[in-house]
Order: sequence, then structure tokens, then C-alpha cells
Amino acid sequence: MEYSEMISALKRQFPSGTVQFRDDNNRPYIPNQVYTDRVESATGSQWDLEIKDLDINIPYKYVKAIVRIQIGPHFRDGYGLSIIQGEPSEQPNRLKIAIDSAVNSAFVEALDKYQVGWIDLAPYKTKDWASNPALQHLLVQGAPIAGVPVQSQEQTVHQCLICKRPLSSLDWDFLGKVPNLNRGKMTYCFNDLPDHLKRRVDNKTLQEYEQQQTHRPE
Repeated sequence: MEYSEMISALKRQFPSGTVQFRDDNNRPYIPNQVYTDRVESATGSQWDLEIKDLDINIPYKYVKAIVRIQIGPHFRDGYGLSIIQGEPSEQPNRLKIAIDSAVNSAFVEALDKYQVGWIDLAPYKTKDWASNPALQHLLVQGAPIAGVPVQSQEQTVHQCLICKRPLSSLDWDFLGKVPNLNRGKMTYCFNDLPDHLKRRVDNKTLQEYEQQQTHRPE
């Protein structure tokens, strides 16, 4: 396989539902196992992972890792840092957890430099790096993967204030029909739209929205 083909396969959009959300802060992320599977399949296992540096600092309770991912003659380095919870002398497993976390973070950062997952995370980063005009092309999703539905085909670049997920085109259109609502600032998906705002909408508009939701292609 040519190097350019491997890189193209690395950057390919993941199936719908790949992006997960953290329990503590609801931030979007792609699981480490998904990244590993992608680099394996995209390169035909023709890649190397090297731990360039592993600094375990017991007094200050942190672990720093630098890893290198090499594909053919090219490589990317990634940096990861984690905190050691508790006392390692009393709970050695806590040290292993911190090492794994630092190495995994460095691994994901190295793959990030290959732009792996950028297309999938861009709709959730419109208030961050994805809002840059130079990266707007990432918000234009490509053709769906054969046999896999792509929910982002109907997503907009607008994000719900509550659940932080991109609004569907139906949700965005519905907000435009709520009287006296500034949808440039009051960006809610239908489920999180406050009831007092829903009550401003006439029954016909509500019924039309529900019918469109019902007949949306999966």
C-alpha cells in the first residue's frame, strides 16, 4: 500500500456513533481502541509505536510520556501527562493506571497530528479550532461509508447549549419558527428547548416538525 493511501485511510470519517462523551464534563472524544483499530487497518499493520520517553516522578506524582508513531519513513510524536492518584507504594496499580493514561494520551496526540478523527470531532468543536475558516472544509462531510448510516449528513455547525451536540438541520429550522427567539444565541436542540419557548410555537408547526422527525432516514 502506498503511503498516501494509508494517510487517506487514516483520515477517513468514522462510522456514526463513534464519538463518545465524557461523564464528567460531556466533552466529545474518540476511544483509544478506535484509534488503534484505525491505524492497524489503514496501514495493514505496517506501523510502529515507540515510547521515546517515560518520566515517572513519584515525589510530584505525575507521569510524562512521549511516543512516536512511524508509518513507513514518516513519523509523528505525541506528548502525554497524567497524575498519579494516591500513594504508589501502597497502591502500585495506581502507578500502572497513570502510566497507561500518559502513554494513551501521547498516542492519541501523535495520531491527531495525522488528522485522525478531525472530521468526526469538528462538528463538536465549532467554538474551538473548527470555527477557523481554514478548517471549514472539515464540516462538509464526505460520502457515507458503505452500509453505515452517517448521522452528520443532517447536522449543522450550530451546537446545543445544553447537550453540546451539533443541531440537526430540522432543529435549526425549528428554532427559526419560534417567535422572538434569537437563534444565533439561543441554540437548543428540540429536546433541550425550554417548554416556555416551545409553547410559543403554533400546533401546526409542532406537528410538522414531529412528522419530519418521524420520516427522517436512519
